Amino acid sequence: MPAYRVALCEDEAAERGQIAGLCRDIFAALGVGAELVPFPSADALLASEAGGTAFDLYLLDIQMAGTTGLELARQLYRRGVRDKIIFLTGSAEYAIPGYDVEPLHYLLKPVDRERLEQALRRALEKRGMGAVLFQWGGKTVPLPARSIRYLESRNHGVIAHLEDGERFFAMPLTQAEKLVPAGMFRRCHISYLVNLSYVRHASHAGVVLADGQRLPMSRTFYSEFQMAVVHRLNI
Repeated sequence: MPAYRVALCEDEAAERGQIAGLCRDIFAALGVGAELVPFPSADALLASEAGGTAFDLYLLDIQMAGTTGLELARQLYRRGVRDKIIFLTGSAEYAIPGYDVEPLHYLLKPVDRERLEQALRRALEKRGMGAVLFQWGGKTVPLPARSIRYLESRNHGVIAHLEDGERFFAMPLTQAEKLVPAGMFRRCHISYLVNLSYVRHASHAGVVLADGQRLPMSRTFYSEFQMAVVHRLNI
């Protein structure tokens, strides 16, 4: 799975280092493979992108010398970047002008870990990368949501069928259903909860996944499942 690439643009070295450290700790705790690239200015970030570098998320200080974070965000917005910008600001008064670029979040400095984690979780969920936090042996096991093809109820527990294997968790499927991102997973059968991103085709005969695997379809869940697939395609 390719790394989730994050650009951090902050002209104060101490704050840049502190925020970068928090981001790396949070991504590690969530089990997300992320590559964070810090930049001392918006102009340095623009030069990097001109060289072909692309990012999945931008953390931008609104006020910086040279090109400001707000000016950079407007350039990104004109290029079609949506739902990928988190503004960093030392004062709430600077937040108002930034609403026209539809940012994901505003964080006041000094950045609080809890609020930063909430913002990063929201960004990941937009990309279907939010971690699902299962419990096993008294420990939390984070699995990126987009790596879960489907969940199956079996042997008094749940099997998470992943892109690269399986994991068993001692819990009912109803409990696992509460852990996964809303709108991303849907039941097709009393024993199966499917990641809609992997669905190629769904009919009364069953659900066909992208790799050709077929899962059963229950009449009870058919209509809602079909509606969920259509909605997923249109977001």
